[in-house]
Parts: sequence; C-alpha cells; structure tokens
Amino acid sequence: MKALAGYFSLWLKKNTFLLWALTVIHLIFFILALRNGNIAFSVDSTEYLNQAENIREHGTWYAGNSSAPHDVFLESRRPPLYGFFIFLVHIVSSNNFFLLALQNLMSIAVLILTAFMFWLLTGKRIANQWLVVLPLLLFPTQFIYANMIMADVLFQFLIISGFLFFIQSVRKPNSFLYFCIFMSLAILTKPVFYAFCLIVPIIALLFYTKGIYKLQNVWISLIPLLTVASISTINYSKTGYFHYSSVNEKFISEYGAYLAVGDKGNVNAQQKIDSLLSEAKRQPDFKSYCKYINKESLYLIKENKARFVMMQLKGMANFFIDHGRFDLMAFFVHPDYVQTQGWKQKYEEQGWQGVFSYLKTFNPFLLLFLILASIFNIIMVVILVRFLFSHKIAILFRLLLLMFVIYMVVFTGVVGCSRYRMAIFPIIWMAFMWFLAERKSVHHKTLV
Repeated sequence: MKALAGYFSLWLKKNTFLLWALTVIHLIFFILALRNGNIAFSVDSTEYLNQAENIREHGTWYAGNSSAPHDVFLESRRPPLYGFFIFLVHIVSSNNFFLLALQNLMSIAVLILTAFMFWLLTGKRIANQWLVVLPLLLFPTQFIYANMIMADVLFQFLIISGFLFFIQSVRKPNSFLYFCIFMSLAILTKPVFYAFCLIVPIIALLFYTKGIYKLQNVWISLIPLLTVASISTINYSKTGYFHYSSVNEKFISEYGAYLAVGDKGNVNAQQKIDSLLSEAKRQPDFKSYCKYINKESLYLIKENKARFVMMQLKGMANFFIDHGRFDLMAFFVHPDYVQTQGWKQKYEEQGWQGVFSYLKTFNPFLLLFLILASIFNIIMVVILVRFLFSHKIAILFRLLLLMFVIYMVVFTGVVGCSRYRMAIFPIIWMAFMWFLAERKSVHHKTLV
C-alpha cells in the first residue's frame, strides 16, 4: 500500500492541472446546489436520511420514518453503508451541504484515481489534459449526483479504490484482500451490486489456475459472498424472508413486469401491476408477499417475453447513450421532476410536425447540449469497446472491467439511464484517455 501511495504522490505532482480543473467544475456545481437547493432526490434521499436517523436513534438501518406506521418492506430496501456514512457525517455537522462538500471531494478523488489507474495500466501520461476534460463537461450527471443525497458517488469511490488494489494484486497477491473488502463495501452501498459476490470467486479461481494467486486468495474471495449472506440473514431475522434487498421485488414488478406489458402510463399495464401489488398485500406475511410478487411478475414477463427482451435491449442501449436530461431537470428544476410528455407522444398525436413543435419548447442551448451529448455518448461506446479489447492493456484487468461493465448494464436492464452509467463512467473516461494516447502515438510514428 505504501508503494501505491508513493507512486500516486509522484504522479499527482505532474498532473496538477487536472486536479485544478476537476476542483473548479465541482465547485461550480456545488455553488449551484447551494443556490437551487435541489439536493434531496425524491424518495431515495428521504430513505437514506431516515436510515441515518434510525442508526443514531435505534441502531437499525430501517429506511422508513420511525414515527410513522412500520413498513416491513423498508427494513431491507436500502443496504446500510450510505446511511451509516450520513450518520458519521452528521456527527460532525447536521448541515447536509457539509455532506455534499465531502461528496464533491470524493467525486474529485474518484476521477483523479481513475486517471492514476490509467497511468498504472499503460505507463503513459495523459496526452492532452485540456481535451480529457471534454467527457466530463458532456456528462453533468457526475457533478449533479455529487450534489445530491444519493449513494452513487460513494459507490464509484469504493469500486475504483477496489480496482486499484486489484491491479496491485497481480504483483502483490496480498492486495487482493483489500479488493475484496472494497467490493463488499460497494455491495453494502448499492443493492444492484449484490450478485457481483459470485463473480469475485470466479476471478480468484482464474488467477489461481494461472499461478498468480495462492489458495488463500480463493478463500479471501468469499468475503463479498459472506457479506451478502450476513445481510440476508439479518433481513431474515427481521422479516422472516431470506433476501438481500426488497428493491428486487420493486424492480421486477414495477419495472420489469410493467414494461413487459406496456410503456409507462399504459392503462392496461398499470392496471395489471396495481392488481398484482394489491393481491400481494393480502398475503399473510412478508415472505409470502415477496414470493407472490416474484412469481406473478415472472409470469407476466414470460407471457410477454418478446416485448420484455426488446425493452431490456432498449434499456441497455439507453444506459450508454442517455443524454441526462432527467438529471438536469431534477437538479435545476425539481428533484421530483416528472416528464408529462415526450417526442414519441407528439409523433403519435401530430406526426413529425408535433415533434418539431415539441422541440421548439426547449431552450435552444439545452437542446444543442443534449444533441451533442447523445452523439458523443455513441462515440464513447465505440471507444470503450476498443479499450476493453485492446491487447496493449493487461488482459486480466480488462477481463475484470468487462465483467463489471456487462454486469452493470444487464442488471440495471430495462431502467438503463445516465445515472446508472455513473458506475462505469470512470472506466469510460479512462478509455477516452487511452484513445487520446493512442492517437498521439500514431501521430508521432507518422511524423517519424
């Protein structure tokens, strides 16, 4: 670890411009957050704040209001780490803007560590520190969620920190322990990540067969799995149902099954899901409630599997190319922003004339930004794919990155959007650094 810290210190001295650029951009968005005050993102933020309060008052990570009627669904809805992070911050200051200031520092750390990771993997300096900022300017979601009470930046930080120790573990296998610890902490931050505990042992076994790891590393790889089992056991003691998070039931019913039947707002789809949830609430206990939701949701998905596959593919594409308009509206307009109409609706009502009329309602600068962001996102997908399959990057690390990217894309599925892309955005940014370095190398060879 001391060697890694030493390398980082030397690298940072040569990349002060990047540090200052990141600081300035984060500061601008922090000032905007102070001015707008849109820092609590709908129900999510409320539940995280409830967790922090309940940890302090009752020693539990229950995500509901303790003074309201108890909701067993909220016992396991949020894993405990982000709520615990808020609790620790509130010991120092209960002002949530202090929390956001720390998240901004954490976001800067994520991006700086990503650039450092690029150097560790390639041995190359960033080709153009001005140009490398471009993907950040076209991905405001990074700075928006650094200024909202949401777990995404903490999740990023844990993932990138873990990946750094993974790189180190190829030469020093003992560092693999830290990788497993950080993956466990990431699992304790976002429920979507819990199944990654099965991938970590696969990686350890692969390295073991290659003679890179020892048998003890294979045993260490079970730490994330034990983390999931421990939380699931605690949830079982509270609810009578062995599970990691009740978010799964919400996801499979209100998103998976819903979109398998029809688009959001479709009357038939809404009626079916309302009926499903209404019947689920009649079940005698929480275990029966969850099992009923899972069974009936899977039935609706199987009954409409062709449409579900199409919606899954659409969500996976949207994961990469979403321009982030919803995030901009949530930050600048209102966290509970709901889009009541879209270009598809206008097209169905009035054809292309309706679409053009709808686009005219946008601020022209916002519209231009969204178009540029969408085009750039498509370009970045191509760069990311080339990076993940580049023979110049260590194949074992590329394998980990590839598994992580595929995991996040598949598991966020039908609800893919720019916010979920935050998890892999550091990797996308690193791919852009690699692209610039390769372009510079080719240009240099041409001149020679």
